[in-house]
Amino acid sequence: IASTGYSGLMLPVLEDRRLAELANSGGDAGEGLSIQQLLCISSVCGVGIDTVPVPGDVSVDRLSSLILDVAALAGRWNKPLSCRVFPVPGGKAGDLTTFDSPYMCNSRVFEV
Repeated sequence: IASTGYSGLMLPVLEDRRLAELANSGGDAGEGLSIQQLLCISSVCGVGIDTVPVPGDVSVDRLSSLILDVAALAGRWNKPLSCRVFPVPGGKAGDLTTFDSPYMCNSRVFEV
């Protein structure tokens, strides 16, 4: 059976309560869910970085590096991967988001 389409495990941090809880579990120590862990999962069964909150002042260089990491992983495994990050204006790594939406879960802002 030939596989077609875009298939894999989606791990949308801002759309999944349990993932948001895991992201929040690290506190100031940063031991909760990380972008690096999401990338590692993507190498096996995930579809990339999905709805991850990042600092609003994240530099172009840091974002470019993240996108290049995702692209390299996609190229290595010959699979499509996405990189959907949500810059949070005024947010710093470790801060909690304050989205007021029934479709979004609040999470810790990730370090890039």
